[in-house]
Amino acid sequence: MKLRNFSLFQSLSAKANQRRLVSIFTLSLFLWVTPEAIAKFKPRTRNPPSPYSRGGGSRGCPDDGGIPLTLLAPQTYVGETVSKRPTFAWFMSTAGTVDFMLFEVKPKQLPQIVMKAEGLNSLPGVNKFVVPSTQPELTVGKKYFWRISMLCPNGLAFESADFQVIDIPLAFKGSIKSASNSTQKVTYLAEQGLWYDAFAEALKYSSQGKLGKLGSNLIQELIENERVEDKPNDREAINRFIKNLQLIYQQ
Repeated sequence: MKLRNFSLFQSLSAKANQRRLVSIFTLSLFLWVTPEAIAKFKPRTRNPPSPYSRGGGSRGCPDDGGIPLTLLAPQTYVGETVSKRPTFAWFMSTAGTVDFMLFEVKPKQLPQIVMKAEGLNSLPGVNKFVVPSTQPELTVGKKYFWRISMLCPNGLAFESADFQVIDIPLAFKGSIKSASNSTQKVTYLAEQGLWYDAFAEALKYSSQGKLGKLGSNLIQELIENERVEDKPNDREAINRFIKNLQLIYQQ
């Protein structure tokens, strides 16, 4: 009888230990995975964009119930980058041909065109364009806006976004160099409010046309930082932009 009770005690103890090991493993796995889902983006400043970057044209392209042309960049404030050849990204539901234009914003003057790339093939999903080496580097301290336009059956569709090239702090350069993995690097960039740099880095680790884990996380952060009250006159456009971002994030 005592032997049987002892065997039962051993069996229960073994099961209890097994449950504890499973719990410890699950917790350690959770703690290990959690850092991969960070990349907290927070704008360093919320300077208002220029009136020239307001989107316009036809809003029904594509007119098939899909997500229309959407720039994957801040709209209610001026985005920032330390890159003199930034990466610009946008989303389309269907394939098409688009034009890219880059303007310099000048005080009390009309915007000056910096470069134009016509007839770019844009695939369904996330697309990107990098200022090529054949073009002069952008200038630190200057403000710009970029525009993607496309012809639709019911007119011209175009969307624009402002950004500024800023100088990178010396201390931050060391942090980037010491980053041990992609998540850390994207996180460092995002926490400094460098949207264009963080998102470009995140897309390096995603499949073509996809956001990937890091990119999806940044889009969620972008949604949370878009404030309608910053551009009350464009309430409808900003709400539509946020809705489009939410649909893109859910894909």
